[in-house]
Amino acid sequence: MPNENWKEKRMKGWNRFLAQWQKDFSLWLFFIVYFLLFRLAFIFLFRYQINDASTSMDILAAILNGMRYDSVIATYYILIPFVFSIACLFANWEATGNRIRNVFGAVFIFLSTFLCFVTLGYFKEFDDQFNHFLFGLIYDDFRATILTIWKEYNIIPNFIGISLVTLLCLGIMRHLTKKPFLSCESIAKYMPTLPYRIFSLLIILSFFAVGIRGSFGSRPVQLKDAAVTGDEFLNKTVLNPYTVLIHAIEQQLKILRSQGLKVFLPDEDVTKAAQYVSSINETYDNLDRYMIRYAKGPKHKPPRHIFLIVGEGYSAWPLWKKYESLGLAESVKKLAKNGLYVESFLPSARGTMSSLAVLVTGLPNAGVMTNYQKTSMTAYPSSIAAIFKQLGYKTRLFYGGLLSWQRIGDFCRAQGFADVYGGAHMGNWASSNEWGVDDENLFEFILNTVEDEQPSFNLVLTTSFHPPFDIDVRSKGFQLNEIPDGLKPFCISNVNFNVLGHFWYADRCIGDFAKKTEAKLKFPLVVVTADHAGRRRISKRPGLFEKFAVPLVFYGKDVLDGISLPKGVAGSHLDIGPTLIELTAPEGFRYHALGKDLLDPEQRFVGIARNLVIGPDFILDLHKAPKLYPLPDRELPHTPPNLAELKRLHDTIHGIAWWRITSGPEL
Repeated sequence: MPNENWKEKRMKGWNRFLAQWQKDFSLWLFFIVYFLLFRLAFIFLFRYQINDASTSMDILAAILNGMRYDSVIATYYILIPFVFSIACLFANWEATGNRIRNVFGAVFIFLSTFLCFVTLGYFKEFDDQFNHFLFGLIYDDFRATILTIWKEYNIIPNFIGISLVTLLCLGIMRHLTKKPFLSCESIAKYMPTLPYRIFSLLIILSFFAVGIRGSFGSRPVQLKDAAVTGDEFLNKTVLNPYTVLIHAIEQQLKILRSQGLKVFLPDEDVTKAAQYVSSINETYDNLDRYMIRYAKGPKHKPPRHIFLIVGEGYSAWPLWKKYESLGLAESVKKLAKNGLYVESFLPSARGTMSSLAVLVTGLPNAGVMTNYQKTSMTAYPSSIAAIFKQLGYKTRLFYGGLLSWQRIGDFCRAQGFADVYGGAHMGNWASSNEWGVDDENLFEFILNTVEDEQPSFNLVLTTSFHPPFDIDVRSKGFQLNEIPDGLKPFCISNVNFNVLGHFWYADRCIGDFAKKTEAKLKFPLVVVTADHAGRRRISKRPGLFEKFAVPLVFYGKDVLDGISLPKGVAGSHLDIGPTLIELTAPEGFRYHALGKDLLDPEQRFVGIARNLVIGPDFILDLHKAPKLYPLPDRELPHTPPNLAELKRLHDTIHGIAWWRITSGPEL
């Protein structure tokens, strides 16, 4: 009789487990279908980015491969409920198991719905799922960021959408997990004895292990497995928001920790890296010694006033012949025509402060937020303002926004700028938004501030081509209302003409300012570039170069007279400082730099940016496995560049910067 009671208890425990496991499995399937619907919506909303050569089989491959990553997240979510299901083998934990399952299901629904909605908006802005830009929220002006999100990203409709999807999914989830889909007694007939049940439990545990690995193979699914198609967009839809977010956090933490050096220099040999970059064989105990350069002397009349204009989001593509019918960049195109225009050019980073830090310090963007590092409290030897201060120039920063943003004011003062001006100095906050004053007010303030009695170096950071795009550009003269017929086949259907008008406005302000400097000052040099390419493109499928390229234009009739660009010139932000120094400094002047003089024909012209390398006719993508692309309207060289060598150069320069910024000059 006791034996029969034990058997009865064991059978009840087994039936409880089977009932709970079926509910777990139903919840797991719900999670998988949720991700599937998100991925279908993702592909549908951005379908215009699908490559023309892609087929339905490519779409299917992306969807099915994405389910491997979905399986991992879904299995982790049912891990705790599954533990309680196993506990039901030994005691009646069904009520607790049901509550735990409902809690984890609700958490998944709320968090996943929020992440999926944010991901779609994020992709629209950054052409990618979550990446390192996400961490800009930690450092950015929180109030300005929130106001921009409120104005620009349809918060109320999105909130309503999130709420409706959440409520609908909660109802479906509760219905699916309310009871098992099969009778436990019916299943038990096929498992009459203990060995059968143990074997069945092992099979269930095996499937659980496969789910949490996302693979039946010898290794779990990895990020590199995402690229299953030849379509860049479809490959971006493979990963779910959780996987992308976790990877972004891991990468950011890895770079910020001491392991960050290994990201660029696996052997952690900074001395060897410095010797490679500088072609100096001696061994020094100070990293800065490897960066020493000696100026060759001015190529013509040195500039008396330099204005390095960093246009917010000023992409290169509006200057291209393909888009000339839009008339968005006529002012800077005119400066380029009458000056020097480096077309094969890249920003050092995809964020404003990351790029600005490179322009200010002369050190590459190693992902460590230079402006918050202890070493940035004093000027780096390669800092452009500190060098021009040695040359006798008055150094100024003009920023249209708040100087508290990303501690830009304190950072630039520490890096050698004698005068630092922000939007609050410019006084016209009636014509401004949370990110800064309108560009015309910024430039008017500069012209009223800079006098001719002392040579000056002026770094200018504009703000108008930035959300929320609330300038009345129509009243300023912008007239474009539709895309010209010749461009329509290549453009998205929902072009935002207000955004294009803000680009036109920013361009016009730069051109007007350049003209006025010529009238007021002696030997001015206006240099135009951007912090990063704008993220509001109109092309359905922009190429890699179109996504990232920014212009570099030098304009100064007296200063540049008789000077021309060398053949095959290419570069990045890192090269602007050395180029300006070599235009200005007397022969033999000693300075520090990692970049090169873009006007020196003896240089090897390769531009180094974060995860990108550019040459005269190619751009190398290093975000994942190295991949080479030709520049628009050009062909790859007959002898392809050595990709391993270019990657080594990229990694080495960034490794040097990482060490110098985080640890100082001592080796």
